[in-house]
Amino acid sequence: MTEVKVLPKQKQFLLTQSKYPGFIGGIGSGKTYAGCLKALLRCQPKQDGMILAPTYPMLRDVTQRTFFEIADRFNVRYTYHKSEERVEIGGALVLFRSTDTPERLRGPNLNWAYLDEAAQMIHKTWLIIIGRLRIGSPSAWITTTPAGYNWVYRQWVDSKDPAYEMIHAPTVDNTFLHPGYLADLKANYVGEFARQEIEGDFVAFEGLVYPNFRREMHVKDVEIKGGWTWCRSVDYGYTNPFVCLWGAIDEDGRLYVVDEHYRPKMLIREHAEAIKRRTGNYAFTVADHDAQDNAEMVACGVSTRNAQKDVLVGIQKVMARFEPAGDNRPRLFISSRCSNLLRELGMYRWSQTKEGRNDKEEPVKENDHAMDALRYMVMELDNKKVYVYG
Repeated sequence: MTEVKVLPKQKQFLLTQSKYPGFIGGIGSGKTYAGCLKALLRCQPKQDGMILAPTYPMLRDVTQRTFFEIADRFNVRYTYHKSEERVEIGGALVLFRSTDTPERLRGPNLNWAYLDEAAQMIHKTWLIIIGRLRIGSPSAWITTTPAGYNWVYRQWVDSKDPAYEMIHAPTVDNTFLHPGYLADLKANYVGEFARQEIEGDFVAFEGLVYPNFRREMHVKDVEIKGGWTWCRSVDYGYTNPFVCLWGAIDEDGRLYVVDEHYRPKMLIREHAEAIKRRTGNYAFTVADHDAQDNAEMVACGVSTRNAQKDVLVGIQKVMARFEPAGDNRPRLFISSRCSNLLRELGMYRWSQTKEGRNDKEEPVKENDHAMDALRYMVMELDNKKVYVYG
């Protein structure tokens, strides 16, 4: 392939030695071009790969089209088998697939994979794909515009895993764009949507139940002082995760959620033993007493109070604690150790009406297990006014 002119962030993405690089940026930042060029460079003998997009129209109209345009521009020889959606190129086989049915992606043995607009795919897709990387020294990469604090954020930002490298590129970085393109975007995109689509930032998506939660404000690791009060809350589950949260209340009544136990497919006695290993004097342990598991939890030595389960009232109380008080500090903080609680806070959203509007009466019943436990804790604390010191 002849010399290719690329942008600085594209060059960084192409040359990185990370196993799982991600080019994450605004629309028009050159993401798909970089992803397809990286795929073409990877086409070596016996290094089969796969290129994926969320839907077949997106694959055909954007990703695949870009791939072939680059190949034709630089006189790369290939044979395209349209009926099978595969290309023979450079001694390698490249498969083109949509991810609307992830289970259909099982089977091929791959050296590499490229996921375009990965934030629009479900996490299971990524897990299936990396399980197919079995040839040589494999690698997989993504390009995408963010879509809230979803699995892409967790893998490329929150995990701190050195195998995952994020290259961030706002739209303005693409100096090849027509001068009026960015001006038009800025004239029409505002607020959080502009931050996501132009800056390529991870922001809280529309319809979030707790839109006033801000990581920079509410995620805080503190040293618990001797006079603070301890409490716990429990949300039962087996197929869905069982959750226990540990909270500490300071002398001003602020709540710090300092740790979590978040496990599916374990027996109640196993959860009870894990909870009891963390000893201390607890002002309360609150749980869903309608759950059949509660009697067994009590029998295993973890006594609980009845949770107050009014969802909308509880949500309002949690939101109120996220708001800054008179000293400009909120009354609810969460430790960075509570990764699942933080993940759910970034994904817990309202259901939608048939007209597509947010229904502020009922949250979607997913990503809500730690949300329920948090609500139980705050409701118990605010309604009982439990402050014990010394």
